[in-house]
Amino acid sequence: MSPRAWPALALMCLLPQAHAARVVSVHVRRSGAHFLIRMRITLDAPPPAVFQALEDYAALPRYEPDVRALRSEPTREPDRVRLFMTLHACVLFFCKTMRQEQIMTATADGDGGVVRSELLPQGSDFRHGRGLWRVAPCPSGSPASCLSVRIEVVPTFWVPPVIGPWLIRRKLREQAHRASLGLEQIARSHVLRQAPLKSARRHLRAIDPSTPTPISSPAHAPRAAPRRSRPKPGG
Repeated sequence: MSPRAWPALALMCLLPQAHAARVVSVHVRRSGAHFLIRMRITLDAPPPAVFQALEDYAALPRYEPDVRALRSEPTREPDRVRLFMTLHACVLFFCKTMRQEQIMTATADGDGGVVRSELLPQGSDFRHGRGLWRVAPCPSGSPASCLSVRIEVVPTFWVPPVIGPWLIRRKLREQAHRASLGLEQIARSHVLRQAPLKSARRHLRAIDPSTPTPISSPAHAPRAAPRRSRPKPGG
């Protein structure tokens, strides 16, 4: 990490951590082996930063503890990545390690963006699967982001009938709450790293007016006027 980043990270530790991520709704529908999941989440970070955190696939294990292995490969298209992932999840007594191979497509826009996934059956424990994560400003006009999620999967393995929508919904709500807090923290760190250090200090002084204004460093101090050379005798 660059030494210039340390002051910004120090300020980030001083700033109040609102962590307002909230799981608004979770809906689960099961029809035989077909599962449809829809979620709505709000995060206290700007939509472009949330989208940037969402497409940082290498950061997934930081907020998704069920991820046991992860690697990615580039494709010919710059906005598409082939993602290989191994997860281990439990609902009550039923535990399963699952392999997923999928194509991830990230499309950014000025207000956030969309991430799409398409599961590839030949390298997965699923016959079919697709997902969509859409990041956009919340309708309230606040700086918060609204994340809508839609996941559709058909596993190749048997899921006991007792593992119904209610149990899956409870598990997903707990998991989504934990993941959204981690995603929000990553997004907020992106904002701070990209913002000038001066605006971070302004934010800090707005919160606490007693914060001292930093003294200008020698590199930014006014330069002394150059000294004129005296004429040589007889010149």
